[in-house]
Amino acid sequence: MDPIAQRLRAGGRSPLLVGALGAPALLAVALAATGAGAALVGLAVLSLVLSAALCWHLAAGPGLQVQQMERLRRAELALAAARDPHDAAQELAEHAMALLGAPHATVLIEGIGDTVRVSRGDPAASVYGDGSRMRLLDDAGVPCGSIAVSARADGRPYTDQQERMLDALAQRVSSTLHRLSLMAEVEAERRTIADVLESSSDGIFTVGLDMAIRSWNPAMARILGVSADDAIGLPVGAVFRPVDEQGRPRHGQADPGRLGRSEVRLVRVTTAAGAEHWLTCSWSPLSEGGYVVVARDETERKKLQDDKDGWIAQVSHELRTPLTPIKGFLHTLQRRDAEFDSAQRQRLYEVMVREEQRLEDLVNALLQATTIDRRALVAVPEVVDWPALLRGQVELYRRSAPDRAIRLELAADVREVVADANLVTGVVANLLSNALKYSPAGTPVLVRVQRDDDEVVTTVVDRGSGVPPDDRERIFEKFTRLGDHLTRPQQGVGLGLYIARSSVEQMGGRIWCEDVPGGGAAFSFTLPVHEALDGGTRPDVPPMSA
Repeated sequence: MDPIAQRLRAGGRSPLLVGALGAPALLAVALAATGAGAALVGLAVLSLVLSAALCWHLAAGPGLQVQQMERLRRAELALAAARDPHDAAQELAEHAMALLGAPHATVLIEGIGDTVRVSRGDPAASVYGDGSRMRLLDDAGVPCGSIAVSARADGRPYTDQQERMLDALAQRVSSTLHRLSLMAEVEAERRTIADVLESSSDGIFTVGLDMAIRSWNPAMARILGVSADDAIGLPVGAVFRPVDEQGRPRHGQADPGRLGRSEVRLVRVTTAAGAEHWLTCSWSPLSEGGYVVVARDETERKKLQDDKDGWIAQVSHELRTPLTPIKGFLHTLQRRDAEFDSAQRQRLYEVMVREEQRLEDLVNALLQATTIDRRALVAVPEVVDWPALLRGQVELYRRSAPDRAIRLELAADVREVVADANLVTGVVANLLSNALKYSPAGTPVLVRVQRDDDEVVTTVVDRGSGVPPDDRERIFEKFTRLGDHLTRPQQGVGLGLYIARSSVEQMGGRIWCEDVPGGGAAFSFTLPVHEALDGGTRPDVPPMSA
């Protein structure tokens, strides 16, 4: 190897450089040794000089660019791997300092999540002084931040090549910021969807192509009593087995989701606790396969609808009951009036008047219930002679049912109460009427009145079949009657106790039902005593005679 090549290799130059210089040098030496002409030797020396100059340019120029491009490539990879804007800002600041030899770099990113500001290097070096450089960052053309580097430590300006490197860095981080922006939008959308599913009052779940449950929101867990952990991954038919109103299955092979069609249907499901719920379910196919089900709990609405249907049937039956004999007797009198004597006609008139009274009582009860529903029922408090009012009502029902024994037990310390006379008379009449209606003929009815501190407790006791424990609160609800309206012997639409409770509560009292040892029911209600604690009277209550 010629001395120039050896010196270049010793100096750490590349094999390419050594090879490029070695061939012309060997040619010059060979020509000199063979005694070639001076012209040929001069040409070989000139070739050697040109080769040396070219190789020096390759070593000094492109070698540095390759290093910078490698550094830029590493910066691009690091930015592409950034998980969030803060990571991207850190990578950008560090690589900018390394590529440009800047003592300090500051990166600001806005509009992609929270604002990020990252500084690296010597804090004493300002990015706002002479010789500093700044580039704007953008997200798909929209400015979203900047990168600034301080002036070089040696005071020299940045070269054009370094300016281009800063431009390249800004371009690469802009593409990264666009990716992070898209990821942030997707994550925000995902959180929004998750929040909607979590907070929805409707049950929502999805089913995959394998017919396994993929998601199960809290409302669905509440409706069926099956947690998401227990439901997800199981076959849908193992958790959700609806049937329609006719009892036909809407699961398995009849699952609308399996058939790939949209459908909305009212179905019945059984919860994990064994309770029945009615749901309005909407099946919809998903674009990637599988389907989603949205289930709204309609149990209460279905119950109200069933109650409404039952009430309509019940009221229709009760309205027809008095109208039937009235209509029949009127037709009879119209066709055969001359055939009846005075006594016979009188009996027909009495029946029609009694049935008309029943019809009037039913209409009045419906109107009063409507008044209560509108919250228009107002109690007018007044002083009521309670023993006198009760004696009058008991005597009235003794005359209307002479074959029944009605006994009144009044404690000696019971005198006046504060109540609305009209409302409280209706309460007593309703309880006495029910006691006579629901107890066997020949059994007594007891009205017991006692003082309990500042209240008077009035109880009506019968010896009928009683009220089951589970129904003792429900019987005070509107249109509630025990048994079937078509088969039970007692008439009525189930408004009496509803009106009684509303009336008592308007007067500041309470009403409840208990069983009686040996059989029967006891209905009790309270009214405030008129006497004040000091033995005087309440000045705001007008006196009234019973």
